Amino acid sequence: MECTSSNPPESYHRANASHRAWWVGRDDGAESTAARWHQRVAFHDLAQALPPCIQRTACFIGYASDLGVRMNQGREGAALGPGALRERMANFPAIGGLQLVDCGDIVAADSVLATQEALAWAVERIVRAGAIPVILGGGHDQAFGHFLGLARALGRAPACLNFDAHADLRPIPASGPNSGTPFTQAADWCASHNEKFRYTIVGWQSCANTQLLADRARDRGVSIIDALSVQAASVANACGGFAGAPIALSIDLDVFSAAHAPGVSAPSALGLIPDAAFTRLLQGLFSSHTAIRGIEIAELNPSLDVDAHTARLGAALIYAMLSAYAQLRSPA
Repeated sequence: MECTSSNPPESYHRANASHRAWWVGRDDGAESTAARWHQRVAFHDLAQALPPCIQRTACFIGYASDLGVRMNQGREGAALGPGALRERMANFPAIGGLQLVDCGDIVAADSVLATQEALAWAVERIVRAGAIPVILGGGHDQAFGHFLGLARALGRAPACLNFDAHADLRPIPASGPNSGTPFTQAADWCASHNEKFRYTIVGWQSCANTQLLADRARDRGVSIIDALSVQAASVANACGGFAGAPIALSIDLDVFSAAHAPGVSAPSALGLIPDAAFTRLLQGLFSSHTAIRGIEIAELNPSLDVDAHTARLGAALIYAMLSAYAQLRSPA
């Protein structure tokens, strides 16, 4: 499959001085063992082709848009999520064998679909270079841009593994897609390309999904693990139907209890607890599912956060996942 245009969409903003300003932290000396992410991160303009990645490489791309959230009647502020995540990642200790590249941001275009297409353009270029995209969100409408970019780069539909209190399978309204429709868009794409739609939701909350959404999930063969049943074994079993497909891994921060993730548009009173068991589950996905080809953190809303608790959580999850990714024996 040929690569889409190298011409950047208007809503792509390359990494600039403001991005560099987020990557600030401690300097503990020149020893390699003292290095932190802010000292190792490189910056790249995706208008230029990424060189082929020989070493494991994580490319950050921000989805600095809450247009889809607003169209879904949510609370605005997620457009600030990418910057807040960068700030909280800056001081992390360097991970051996892992290169970090900041590729800038996708900002809101004239429509949600155009914004998703811009993200797909960025994801495709990152994946074709052999890197793993790490999408910093941003409204969860980014999930379709993530899916679409992987599909175009890999020539097949990725399976969707979504940690989320919500199905995000709403019918697409006449006004167009929004933050509640990304997996409907993925299902429709699969149907139009004669591909199987593979989707697992982890952390489903019955109080956050209508019967219509439950019916739509059932009719599309979606695997659901409700918030009370999340265990490593249950997630592994639910992903058994992926059958070696590449995986788009999404974490919507509203899957977690509001006590741990207050900074989201729709906080969950009885959400998941991000403890050691959850971290082991998440990292185990990389050893058991080495086909994970993209990562995203969605719905961080710094304007609603409390002492950056949610931003810190999102950043820590990225660190945990990239630590596991760096330890894989061979590229995914």
